[in-house]
Amino acid sequence: MTPRETTSVAAIDVERIFPVPLGPARNAWLDPEAVRTWFAPHGYQVTACTLDPRVGGTWRVDFLGPGGHVYTEHGSYLAIDETRIVLTLTQVDGGFTGPETTVTVRFTEVEDGTRVRMTQTGYTDSGHRDGNDEGWQECFDLLGRSLAGDDPPPSAEAEIRALFAEWLAASSRKDIDGAMAPIAADILSYEHSAPLAYRGVEAIRPECQAGFDKQGEDFRWEIPDLEVLVSGDLAVTWGLNRMSSAGGTPEGDRRVMWSRGTRVFARRDGRWQMIHQHVSFPAAPDGTVAFDAGPEG
Repeated sequence: MTPRETTSVAAIDVERIFPVPLGPARNAWLDPEAVRTWFAPHGYQVTACTLDPRVGGTWRVDFLGPGGHVYTEHGSYLAIDETRIVLTLTQVDGGFTGPETTVTVRFTEVEDGTRVRMTQTGYTDSGHRDGNDEGWQECFDLLGRSLAGDDPPPSAEAEIRALFAEWLAASSRKDIDGAMAPIAADILSYEHSAPLAYRGVEAIRPECQAGFDKQGEDFRWEIPDLEVLVSGDLAVTWGLNRMSSAGGTPEGDRRVMWSRGTRVFARRDGRWQMIHQHVSFPAAPDGTVAFDAGPEG
């Protein structure tokens, strides 16, 4: 994502109590096989994990998004003792490299098991921080299941929602390769502009790039009320697209545009791909496009 702030923002702080002794809770952060089971949000799959858990040692985790995009997180260990692990963490997503952050994990024995508290500092972009906060919450859910010996695969709906999170984040960065990642080679897309029907990912790519080029700074694409319906290897989604960018008015306010979007996905070769979408702008009573119309009034 494009940085939205230049000063440090609030830390991420996640705390859970797991009904296991301190040793297994701590080991889940240091054993690569254990880390593989939980160190990625729902819908993402860890593909490689290398840890050298000693002060000065390095670590790296690669994982695959539901749209086929590869992510990497890496860093080094600053401190390791019986009740605390401190490490640096940097995210790499294609051409985007996030800031070096510091993660501190504390383990405390309590009556019901072990309290694990994780804090992460060093963010300069509130949007990036908030997105990672959601990701950590999901990772802690998976950590709990892993420690309990119960690690069911994510639901198909969770996979689709994770795909959208990845897709919208790449688009908000105007990352054309990331935006194309979940799109099937043979997609049929009904777009805003002539010829209206675009067949094939290579036909959509320049249309998408042109849309990015029209957006101002700090572009954001969100679907606040995304609906997902899954049946077997097919999924249908719909919702209102909210696109905004800074400096969209003479007064410097954000410009907000709403449009409608319906999309169809098929699971192919183990991953979801978008095979059809239909996007359109609302129209005013006189027939002109109502770019500013939306549920916000």
